Amino acid sequence: MNGDGTRFWVGASTVGALGSPASGIRPLDVASDGTATLGDPVEVGENPMFLAVSPAGVLAVVHELTDGRLSTWAIDGDTLHAFGAEGTTDAADPCHVAFDASGDRAFAANYSGGRVTAHRIAPDVPADAVQSIAFSGTGPDTARQESSHPHQVVLDAARGRLLVPDLGSDRIRVIGLDAQPGTLSRREADDIVVHAGAGPRHLVVIGDLAIVANELDRTASVIDLVEGREVSSAPVDDRVPGRGLGLSAIRATRAGTVLIGDRDADALVALRFDADERTLERVASVSTGGRHPRDLHITHDERFALVADQGSDSITVVALEAGAPVEVVSTLSTPAPGCLARLP
Repeated sequence: MNGDGTRFWVGASTVGALGSPASGIRPLDVASDGTATLGDPVEVGENPMFLAVSPAGVLAVVHELTDGRLSTWAIDGDTLHAFGAEGTTDAADPCHVAFDASGDRAFAANYSGGRVTAHRIAPDVPADAVQSIAFSGTGPDTARQESSHPHQVVLDAARGRLLVPDLGSDRIRVIGLDAQPGTLSRREADDIVVHAGAGPRHLVVIGDLAIVANELDRTASVIDLVEGREVSSAPVDDRVPGRGLGLSAIRATRAGTVLIGDRDADALVALRFDADERTLERVASVSTGGRHPRDLHITHDERFALVADQGSDSITVVALEAGAPVEVVSTLSTPAPGCLARLP
């Protein structure tokens, strides 16, 4: 890919639970005019649902399985080479992975296992969990919030910690990154409470604030990270009747919007964020033409957003203007896409 475009790696389901079974993960290039090209699948193991790229260009893969796995790969163009030996998360259904600023550690959110695990990332070293932090808690939705369900791990670098949206307990779990390398710390009192029944799924950090996409009640919350509290929330799109699928991924743009995947509407929604007033207001939404938007990302120049529609075996490229979706410019066919990991 030349310097005018953006490269992604596409994570996917190989088990056929939603969408067609994939045969691996794939590179995806988006040119400056929005032209998108998928590369051939690369086999990296069973159910490579979520990916992350380290500052040094190492690709981490969590394999969403009952016996959760984590593998790491060195990227060489369209080819991947094993970086470290595959390891275990010691917890069920890892659904998200993120690196620390150094790239020496990766952290997995284990949805069914109710815990976050830390992994040492180094050449030829097994990526086994070296530390595990378990959570407990419930929420008012007895079908979805019967126990803790961490759904994402986000590095809050300014405060030296990790933020973990916990769908099952309506909490943003806070984990300290201790000065001693390789160790994590946690105090229950540091957790941030989100309103009951929200079901926080994914968040983005914007300065001293965070915006949370709440899966269950289809709202977005503004969180004061200094004071450690929810300061406001707003419906993402109250024109759309709920179908029990809710919201998914969230990304922030330099134009002052946040983009959220709405699975009830099968749409990409933009909310205008006023940091001074700490408010969110819907400004636009565009139907992706697919089903079940699982993840989304933005090209480096922020001219296009990509939406991974797992249920329809497709990735939609959407034109953006001033950080808001305008129209679908193309759709690519690929089995069960679940993640879009952008290269630096």
